[in-house]
Amino acid sequence: MPPMRHTTAFFLLALTMIPPALAEPVPVKIVPGKGITRGGEPYFVKGAGGEKHLDELVASGGNSIRTWTTNGLAPILDDASKRGLTVCAGIWLEPECNWFSYANTKHCAKQIARVVNEVVQHRDHPSLLFWGLGNEAEGDGNNAAYWKQLEVLAQIVKQLDPAHPTFTAVAGLSPDKAKGLNEHTPSLDFVGINTYAALPSLRKHLVKVEWKRPWVVTEFGAQGFWESPRAPWGAPIEQTSGNKAKTVRKGYETAIQPGGDCWGSYVFLWGQKQEATATWFGIFTEQGESTNVRDAMHELWKGTPPTDHAPELAPLISDAAKKELTAGSEFQAQAEATDPDGDALSWHWTVTVESAGRNEQGRERPTKPLPDCIVKAEGPHATLRAPKKPGDYRVHLRVTDTHNRAATANFPFKVMEK
Repeated sequence: MPPMRHTTAFFLLALTMIPPALAEPVPVKIVPGKGITRGGEPYFVKGAGGEKHLDELVASGGNSIRTWTTNGLAPILDDASKRGLTVCAGIWLEPECNWFSYANTKHCAKQIARVVNEVVQHRDHPSLLFWGLGNEAEGDGNNAAYWKQLEVLAQIVKQLDPAHPTFTAVAGLSPDKAKGLNEHTPSLDFVGINTYAALPSLRKHLVKVEWKRPWVVTEFGAQGFWESPRAPWGAPIEQTSGNKAKTVRKGYETAIQPGGDCWGSYVFLWGQKQEATATWFGIFTEQGESTNVRDAMHELWKGTPPTDHAPELAPLISDAAKKELTAGSEFQAQAEATDPDGDALSWHWTVTVESAGRNEQGRERPTKPLPDCIVKAEGPHATLRAPKKPGDYRVHLRVTDTHNRAATANFPFKVMEK
């Protein structure tokens, strides 16, 4: 690709015009077969995706956070530095789409210019750890032009900033993706792997796809909604927060904790977001309480359990989870919860629509409670009313203790015409 080589040379030549560093970076060095050092000390990533609840992250034994873009990166780096945390800084790369093509040299040149600017702006910050070139932008792994652009970017970033390793994060390392990375991206220092239910078998899978370079699990957590069991009408069944903690623990102990070519991981998500539901991936609730997954990560990172624990909540029981309901009909739901510390519990029942659609940026809109659906709610028992409008809905329960901890559970239900 001669035009691309010319573009690369142009940007490398432009390095002579870059102003001198204003801060002193902490160098991260690769020790073949042994992982990495940071500032000369061995470093294993005990990280979380997101930039909120950082004090809780430190208290739980975490040492790093991950972002997906450089938007607002400067204050994130500063906040992390105040707490002794590092930052895995993501640089957003466009996926192949109708307005961006990796076969178009003008598109790629514009992307290179943006990446150069973002790296130069932040490369000297003392809390910077890695540069993440793209997140799940690889498609099915068969676009050679994408991998070649990734190699160009990796070479440029390494020239701009030799103190911090570079990687790309893929949505599972399929054979085609492993092949593309191996054939076209020798300059990447490692691969980031986003994986959820398949995490316990990841090490065996890497052998199968002949991956022999270092790796970091850049996303892991609850069983994804795309890999979960379904209600009869197709709605995904979400794990309770307690079962999510068990999933996280099993995956971490099996795939991440042994180390070796694995340099660590980033659990997803150290915060809260609407994705499938308001609680699916969040380790914290919308109200700011931490859940069982934080307890699990505390023990995995520090080697000792926390002094305060989140409540334990069993899956909700209701006939509405198994069959369609008539509009306006009443139904029952019940739960069972305990608190390991003996704290008093509060019960918060809500009903929402299954989906509120997406906003202009393509993000899911938060679902709002439907108060008319709550007929009576007393502790672990609730009498609920199906909405008058046919469609897909969900019953949510959040159980909280007196120490800002919570457990969550929900189930979907479907309303049909009368």
